[in-house]
Amino acid sequence: MNDKPGQQLLLNFPSHPEYDFSNFVVSEGSRIAFETAKEFCSENPAPYQALYLFGQKNLGKTHLLMSIGNRAAERGLRAVCIQGHDFVDKLGGDPAPETQQTLEQLLDVDFFLLDNIESLSQSPKAQEKLYHIYNEMTEKGGKLAFTAGLPPDRNSAMESYLTSRFQWGMVAEIKPIDDSTTAKIISKLAKDINLTMPEPIIHFLLSRISRDFISIQNAVSSINRESYIQKKKVTLPLVKATLDLS
Repeated sequence: MNDKPGQQLLLNFPSHPEYDFSNFVVSEGSRIAFETAKEFCSENPAPYQALYLFGQKNLGKTHLLMSIGNRAAERGLRAVCIQGHDFVDKLGGDPAPETQQTLEQLLDVDFFLLDNIESLSQSPKAQEKLYHIYNEMTEKGGKLAFTAGLPPDRNSAMESYLTSRFQWGMVAEIKPIDDSTTAKIISKLAKDINLTMPEPIIHFLLSRISRDFISIQNAVSSINRESYIQKKKVTLPLVKATLDLS
């Protein structure tokens, strides 16, 4: 569960090996989405061709989406990922030679992945193109995966013909991280950078920092930096001063 990758317009896989199912920290709130995503790109035949992952920001939607692409590539399949805003920039305008070229690239794969579907909400033309891609991909036996902040039936800015397609596939929510998983994430992040994080400090942070991965990562990084600068072990006073907590 990391920041979105700095990526080119169309991201072909394998890419960004840091995005893998093996290093996704699974919580009770993300278990169903995690297992569904793994099954979606496995060799086992799935009863659905589309996967729609939704949830709040920074809970791991992009991590799972990229993991799908990397796992597909491991199996010798072709996968491509595009950000929602890039999709609009390339396919949301008037027809042009480069528009058709991009469309052909997006269709010439086994897995089509689109990150942040909400970016298409104000572009009817982009939504029409996505509808076309959805139909073409499913007709040829390909698979599609999407990420969004809201479930399909609450994405009122999207055209109904498109939201109905999303509901044809599997819809899975990634819920906010629970205490146990947050503690595991803090511990893992600290271990990855050889930072000793005492158990009482971890429990203190559980009630003081936001429960999304980016906030947790930033907190651990700040504590590590301050500990290094002061050449001191991680203590409660150091943590409170570093994160400006009472």
